[in-house]
Amino acid sequence: MNLQTRLKHLSLFVAAAMLAACGDATTEIVEKEPVVVPGDGHDHGDVSGAGRLLVTSKGSNQVNLYELEDNKLLATLGLTHEPAYLYASPTKRYAMLVERSDDLVEFIDGGIWQEDHGDHLHPYEQAPALVDFTLPGSRPTHVTMGEEQIAVFFDGDGQNGISASVAMFNEAHISADNSDYPVHTFDTHMHGAAQARGENVFATLRDANTTSTLPDRIARFHAHGDHFHQEQVFDTLCPALHGSAQNHDAVAFACADGVVVISEENAEYSASKILNTEAFSEGMRIGTLRAHLEGEQFFGIAGTTVFVINPDAGEMELLDWQPHAEAKLLSLEVSLDGENLIILDSQGYLTLLSAHQHGDDLHWELAHKLDISEADVALMPEGSRFEMTLSNEYVYIADPIKKHVVIVDRHEGKISGELALGFTPNKLTWLGIVGEADGGHVH
Repeated sequence: MNLQTRLKHLSLFVAAAMLAACGDATTEIVEKEPVVVPGDGHDHGDVSGAGRLLVTSKGSNQVNLYELEDNKLLATLGLTHEPAYLYASPTKRYAMLVERSDDLVEFIDGGIWQEDHGDHLHPYEQAPALVDFTLPGSRPTHVTMGEEQIAVFFDGDGQNGISASVAMFNEAHISADNSDYPVHTFDTHMHGAAQARGENVFATLRDANTTSTLPDRIARFHAHGDHFHQEQVFDTLCPALHGSAQNHDAVAFACADGVVVISEENAEYSASKILNTEAFSEGMRIGTLRAHLEGEQFFGIAGTTVFVINPDAGEMELLDWQPHAEAKLLSLEVSLDGENLIILDSQGYLTLLSAHQHGDDLHWELAHKLDISEADVALMPEGSRFEMTLSNEYVYIADPIKKHVVIVDRHEGKISGELALGFTPNKLTWLGIVGEADGGHVH
């Protein structure tokens, strides 16, 4: 057992001892015995279709996992440091906890997954656990998901002369604690971005002689064992690049003057730019992109304004999501099935939009708007905000004011329950089996 692993186990032991000593029933650790069902293809036992919710605690290295079948605390695990960001892996089995200031990414196995056994998908359930696989690197910041691959962009540290880098790996690396994945180190630091797509990574480039930490070029890198070969630098410039996403057909990067879209045809990659429209005022720019992997559109966030970007038509148009007065857009996500756009704002309103096909065009119409917090938003703790994550059917919203999670049925468009926490939540993510499991063995 290496030093990193021993420290993890010691952290978990100390966390458990502290919680036992405080006698607070809301943070009691209740760990279920692992349930791994024999692979006979039929009698798979009971595997929760509701999944599990991982919630981090503000100002703490402890994370809490809840069994959503009964909204009970399942386990509390101790990380090496407090995480700044939280993501779920492509199949939603693993949580990726980014400890940016401490140059580390750690991983938690949520304990629910399924495997392809040829004629059926076999579900498994076991206790959640901190895994041995970690990603060390300078200032990990942006984590993005492809269909199977994961890209982590490390910004580097200009003050200490540490260059940026990008790593590409998959869930098999996580489960096997396998460090044999490709990494590319750039020639300077940057606040960059990357998208993993098959054996390629599309990543940013920055001229080391510029004063801005934001890049303005995009390159394609091809994986070769433990490293990448730079195969192509695209001619299309992307000034002040920030934000990226990918969908079924393309990869996109947000720029100060528009969105660069990279597409493939006959194994050849080309880039084009969709310019900002007249709806952009001076200084306004898209800084975040979202997409669904099976979709054809991109969604660009510019402050509280959202643009729907259609690469085939080379157009972007305003999305009328009817923001609440004085609200700031905190998060926009596409539902796991691609049928809804879900927007959370700073005033505690949740907006759900539904997709409607009109001829060849996909449009989004307002379906529901909910006030998910009865509290005065002025009471929000300093440094906190509403956060959300999505499961197959529900939206889970962490409310730091009330110290609980609000559960919203996105199809019904109404609050269906809550999960009391007893601590101030920071980030959260849903872990479980995406979609319906094969054979009806998930309940």
